[in-house]
Amino acid sequence: MILIVEDEPISALIAAKALSDNFITHHAASGQEALDFCSHRLPDIILMDINMPVMDGLTACRKLKESESTQEIPIIFVSSHNSPEAEDECWEAGCTDFITKPFSVTTLRHRVNSHLAAKLMADKLTRLATVDGLTEVQNRHYFDGFLGNQMKLCTRMKHHIGLILIDIDNFKLYNDTYGHIKGDYCLRAVADALGKVLKRPTDCLARYGGEEFAIVLPHTDLSGVQYIADSMLNAVRNLNLPHKLSSFSRITISAGGICLSPQDLTPNELIQKADQKLYAAKDAGRDQFIIE
Repeated sequence: MILIVEDEPISALIAAKALSDNFITHHAASGQEALDFCSHRLPDIILMDINMPVMDGLTACRKLKESESTQEIPIIFVSSHNSPEAEDECWEAGCTDFITKPFSVTTLRHRVNSHLAAKLMADKLTRLATVDGLTEVQNRHYFDGFLGNQMKLCTRMKHHIGLILIDIDNFKLYNDTYGHIKGDYCLRAVADALGKVLKRPTDCLARYGGEEFAIVLPHTDLSGVQYIADSMLNAVRNLNLPHKLSSFSRITISAGGICLSPQDLTPNELIQKADQKLYAAKDAGRDQFIIE
């Protein structure tokens, strides 16, 4: 998917027509519209004009490169500015390439194909390093880096961050009763159910270890974190995976979490706070959440 950020309708139409045979294209008329779009959907490549109303392309590029969720998206500036100074500004803002208007359609296609191929390879390598092989959600290594970065960002923006820790109830008994193959299936099914609850690309679901999962919810208030926790409990209940040694007769989860401004806290301290709530939920009878 390619996002074309261009305030001139004709230029946007030409670029879209040149690429529509092989790619899905979307259009934004300003840098701010591009940021709004990327907060809900992540394009594979962005074609960006420099001069636009509301927010120019250079500012939008810098903001996209500052965000954990969008910093790896290749940004190709497409502009009528052809001076060395203009190109230098684009490189300094973090762009991947620069094309001068009027552009050759063939050149545009080849540049996009080249950068897309490189991105897909980088994405594959990143996935191998950061995704849990069994459940296909993020792994602990990715979670550790993501949590630290999002805490810094939320501190700077004076926003709250939510952290939920989840444990599959009585999972050892499940493994001992049904076997490890069924246990692996259970882990994958629970991970899939949890992942479907999350809708924002800025949220993170990771396998924390064994039968535990962690969810990071940046820029989320207490009611939002509680809503996600409640939805996840219901999603796992609705799987209706039989567990005859559970008092609920099916697979359930317990969740504990915290929602606060992370200023002056380390990631380990935030995790410890969430972990205390998780144990409180388990001690209270499991199949419930405690979020504060």
